[in-house]
Amino acid sequence: MMKTAAQVVRGIAPIALALGVVLASQVVMPFTGSAGAAASSGGVLTVGTDLLSGTTVGAIEFDPTLFTVSAGNFAYDWPIYAGLLRETTAGTYVPDLASKVTVPNTSTIDVQVRPGLEFSDGTPFTATAAKAGLERNIATKNKGAFNQTLFDISSIDVTGTDSLVLNFSQPVANLFYPHLADEESFIVSPTAANAGTAESNPVGAGPFMLKSYTPNEKMVLVKNPRYWDAKSIHLSGITFVEVPTGPQQVNALETGLVNAEYGLPASDIPALNGQSDIEVKSAFLDGSFSIAPICKSSGPLANVKVRQALSYAVNRNAINSALFYGKGEPAWTLWPSTNAYYDKTLTDYYAYNPAKAKKLLAEAGYPHGFSTSIMPLPEPITDQIATVLQAEWKQIGVTLQIVQTSDYINDFYVRHLAQIALNPVAATGLLKITNTYVPGGVGDACDYSNPTLTGLATEASQLGPDSPKLKVLWDQMQEIIIKNALSIYIDFSPNVTASSKAVKNLSVIPYIGSVINYWTVSVS
Repeated sequence: MMKTAAQVVRGIAPIALALGVVLASQVVMPFTGSAGAAASSGGVLTVGTDLLSGTTVGAIEFDPTLFTVSAGNFAYDWPIYAGLLRETTAGTYVPDLASKVTVPNTSTIDVQVRPGLEFSDGTPFTATAAKAGLERNIATKNKGAFNQTLFDISSIDVTGTDSLVLNFSQPVANLFYPHLADEESFIVSPTAANAGTAESNPVGAGPFMLKSYTPNEKMVLVKNPRYWDAKSIHLSGITFVEVPTGPQQVNALETGLVNAEYGLPASDIPALNGQSDIEVKSAFLDGSFSIAPICKSSGPLANVKVRQALSYAVNRNAINSALFYGKGEPAWTLWPSTNAYYDKTLTDYYAYNPAKAKKLLAEAGYPHGFSTSIMPLPEPITDQIATVLQAEWKQIGVTLQIVQTSDYINDFYVRHLAQIALNPVAATGLLKITNTYVPGGVGDACDYSNPTLTGLATEASQLGPDSPKLKVLWDQMQEIIIKNALSIYIDFSPNVTASSKAVKNLSVIPYIGSVINYWTVSVS
């Protein structure tokens, strides 16, 4: 079935956010919030960041019901509110404000709130408070700021002082589960909510509290001594300093204005590596990899051997070295090697082999190659990769025309003005399958259909997040996708962090755009 432009745009919206396609204006006045006495142990992490990034009003929003852009405020509000669950650097979820979360079926989530919790103002954090906070978020007027599954909660039953049950009108409990660690589950203190001060003086139950905030300049957090696991938080505070994206980020580190930066472009790696007192690390996010979706409905690309030949003709290690300065990782599967769903049996499956590529083309009936076209999303990195692919595929006799566009989504997914696309940011989680290879998926190029793959994706969507069978299903789905070369997976781009040597154990959570793991980092 042909997708409309509106359908495609809605489905690609999260990708646009991940690429930083946001607007900002300056309308919020500075204020100073109150905070209780902070624990004095530990140093202060000073983070350089674009405080405008992600918002549409020119300032950070603290009241979840006033959020205007999905994920735009997460990095700043997460330390204040925390979540019922917490995402780890491996992309898994552990209890935080909840002591236990179970998904007994696709329409229900059972939550056990950690006994004895308090908000930073001393208000008890009970199941009743959690219910009130969730219902408050559901009632927001800014529906687009939250994942749709939040609004599929039909009722919340408090079954005990520290226990509640979320009931869904649709079978989406498994899909909502990760959002128990997301802004959908930021719970405001009932005291602050009733007083109407949740925006000017936000009160949560997270490990930090807001001390002061000057829009576009600085945000200061101090440690919350009432946080249930305060003894494990190694920082006395976090200070976010306005540092616009660009050369200023490296300068801020070199001059000591900040002691940590994250989400740096790979192009900064050479300059950072030249600084003896700066440590550079890279991590890989769930959806940050270059993928070339293929229109497989007709012509040479309908032949699996042709698609396999093109994949063998991609020198992923060379691309990683040249474009990501060796800090990236070849995309042998749909997941990076650090993820639990990575299939080790597929490592090096399409190791660079032009001779084998030529042999496959001959077997497919194209001994002298053929001509095709690729449309990169207008980004510097995709333009560079497209040029590399053009040169590499020429060596096996394939002529690749690079089609430029100012309307990538419509020109490829709706108008089909090229046979291959090139995107630097792909979907996350099960959307890697359902968006890209299942009929009706917004990123399903030329309406590809594979009943076996669709069935496996459907089965995976019905399993609880902790089901051991998920790994089995992911292995089966990845084998179908990779061995049939349904798309060309190229490289995972690095998420680069840099810090002074005084900062220890700096790591990032594989959230959209990445977020520093405030639970492990320390400053000496």
